[in-house]
Amino acid sequence: MNQTNIQHHDQIDLKDVIKTIFRYKWSIIIITFIFTFGSAIFAYIKPNIYSSSATIELMEDKKKSASPADFMLQAFDGGGANVDNEIEVMKSRFLAKKAFNLLNLKTRYFTTHNFREIELYKDSPFVVNSHFLDDLLYGKEFILKPIDENSFNLRIEPISPYSIKGFLKNYGIIPLKAHEKIVYNKNHKYSETINNPYFTLNIKKIHALKNKEYRFSFMTNRGLYQFYRKNISVSQVSKKATILKLSFQDTSSLRAKEILNAVHQAYMNQEIEHKTKEANLTLGFIDRQLDSINARLKKSETKLEDFKEKNQVVGLGEQAIKTTEQLSEYEAKLEEMQTEITILSNLQQYIKSNQNLTGLTIGSVNFADPALGTLVNRLQEEATRKSTLLVDYTELHPDVQKVSQNISSLKRSIKAALRNNLRQLNQRKQSLRNVIAKFNKSIASLPKQERELSRLTRYYSIDEKIYSFLLEKKAETAILKSSTISNSRLLDSAVQNSYPIKPKRKLIVLVGIILGLIVGLALAFLREFFNNTVKNSDEIEKLCSIPLYGIIPQNKNKKTSNLVDEAYRAIRTNLQFLPKHESSEVIAITSSVSGEGKTTIAANLAKIIAQTNKKVVVLDLDLRKASLHNEFNISNNIGISNYLTKQNSLEEVLYHDENTNVDIITTGTIPPNPSELILTDNMKEFIEILKERYDYIIFDTPPVGLVTDAMILMNYADISFVVARASYTRKEFVKNLDRLSKEHTQNTFGMILNGVEIGEKYGYGYGSNYGYGYGNDKYYKNR
Repeated sequence: MNQTNIQHHDQIDLKDVIKTIFRYKWSIIIITFIFTFGSAIFAYIKPNIYSSSATIELMEDKKKSASPADFMLQAFDGGGANVDNEIEVMKSRFLAKKAFNLLNLKTRYFTTHNFREIELYKDSPFVVNSHFLDDLLYGKEFILKPIDENSFNLRIEPISPYSIKGFLKNYGIIPLKAHEKIVYNKNHKYSETINNPYFTLNIKKIHALKNKEYRFSFMTNRGLYQFYRKNISVSQVSKKATILKLSFQDTSSLRAKEILNAVHQAYMNQEIEHKTKEANLTLGFIDRQLDSINARLKKSETKLEDFKEKNQVVGLGEQAIKTTEQLSEYEAKLEEMQTEITILSNLQQYIKSNQNLTGLTIGSVNFADPALGTLVNRLQEEATRKSTLLVDYTELHPDVQKVSQNISSLKRSIKAALRNNLRQLNQRKQSLRNVIAKFNKSIASLPKQERELSRLTRYYSIDEKIYSFLLEKKAETAILKSSTISNSRLLDSAVQNSYPIKPKRKLIVLVGIILGLIVGLALAFLREFFNNTVKNSDEIEKLCSIPLYGIIPQNKNKKTSNLVDEAYRAIRTNLQFLPKHESSEVIAITSSVSGEGKTTIAANLAKIIAQTNKKVVVLDLDLRKASLHNEFNISNNIGISNYLTKQNSLEEVLYHDENTNVDIITTGTIPPNPSELILTDNMKEFIEILKERYDYIIFDTPPVGLVTDAMILMNYADISFVVARASYTRKEFVKNLDRLSKEHTQNTFGMILNGVEIGEKYGYGYGSNYGYGYGNDKYYKNR
């Protein structure tokens, strides 16, 4: 049983939903159309966005394969490719600035075509050269309007007074900013130098200006970078790959292509510059060492030759030669180790004495400890990042403070690593010195001349080896410098795409349609939720248990007039099912409040009953607000109040309408005490007299929700019809009427729904309940 009730309620709810949709169908359609039209306009005027992409391969430096013992080559080795670092380099302000230097992007050109804004880029029919531009004019819009083939109008417009911002500023609520005060409007010729305190421009015509108006503006370096950072996308094609995919989105497909190609060119250039700088540093170091060793070599060679000539010594013995060669080899190693210590000491001193570490080279420590090289590499990156951030922010900015903390941490780690490496090198140096000391003791046992010759020969051999080594390294470094290439390779260059990726215009319109339907339905159900009036017979039946005797549609035309007549006939038919009385039937017609049509229903019901040759009298008992006489177009000079106060007789207050065969008794003079007048015995006698003379007596009573007169008169009636008006009578009034009917069980109540709209709502409520089909257009098609 419960499940049946639940299913029944579910069906009713679904029916109510459908009826609500149909009730507000036009508002839903209009709202959906507005959203669709708005989304279509938005999709149309939104500029096309084009995408261009390129792929770049990051290759490892081949120098990594060199021998670990070759410390001079490793000293300036930057290591392999770090993909994450290179992605950040691609997005950096440093690289963007180098790329922008290869292009002319600061001036942007616009025009409007078919209500759509178009950026012209290199398709502009004129070119603007700015010799001087005040900072206030960056981002300000210049409007160029062609006058003829040789001249144009140039203007900078003030803030529109019709905008909210303009209104507030014009009335001094918000002060005007400096750049908002700049206004300009003058005519000029092409190629003419335009001088102004704020700018100096030269506008050259390239070809004919076909549109009515053009616009151009200038971007700052910061604005350019924000534009670049917003639209650039750099990603790995896969986790293990060293291939990067660069994508750029722009309103100009040509500019997107050129920016990507410029970014790769700038990336290659900065790599080559960095490597060339390292090679130059290496060559400088070698040249300084060569000068020192060359002087020593000449000096040791001269001393050796002078000693041989003076002492006429040709050479050493076999054992002395062997000992001397070994000692020369160890002393050469000691010299190389001292060079390493010098490099590390210089690096240690550089880190201690320099705050700006952007010039620090990373390769000079890799031969000692690869981990130290990684630390120096990270330190250089953080120092470069800090310099970039300081362009836009102060030292107190959180990002700058974070980078400063990273730099301090890295410097501490590098200093600790340097101390460890220097300690290890010094230990190895001391060991070599001990070995050299033993060989020196062996040489000391030789004869004096042979010992001196060994010493001079050894010094000469050491200097010669180091000099040859440095010459070899200088030649290698020079070759590397002359053959320096980038470690990146452009696999797929950017191309110009003719089809935009955005906006998805069909999708935007579809979303607009769906959103319009959602908003329309939401507003419909919201209106339904806040609408507290009854609209059809179903709601009447839900809210009260009073039986529904009739549904009267709105009377708008001839067709509806026939429907109204049939509705009253239905009520007349339903009256035949009332219990029969020996005397006449007394009908009281009331409503909850005024304006629900009870007087009209009383008059029309009297007319329709009179058509069956019944004697009918209708009484206007609304002694506070007379209105029945207007329905019959008669005067209201005398009536019920005059009769009850014995001023006039029944025949004098009775009016017979020949057209409808209905007798009417109006209110007459409005009495000061209508309730007391109705409660008199004269009223009872009056009704008894009418019962003897008429078949039907109809009372037009006051609204039952406002005064007590109606309740008094209902006690005289065989049935009391309560009138409710569709989309007018409140639901709580209907509930009150239901409570009233339950409290007065001695009275018979009936409900009449008035003013129902004809159509699906009326046809369903009336036709379904009574089966007459009066809501069907075909019923009156041939009548």
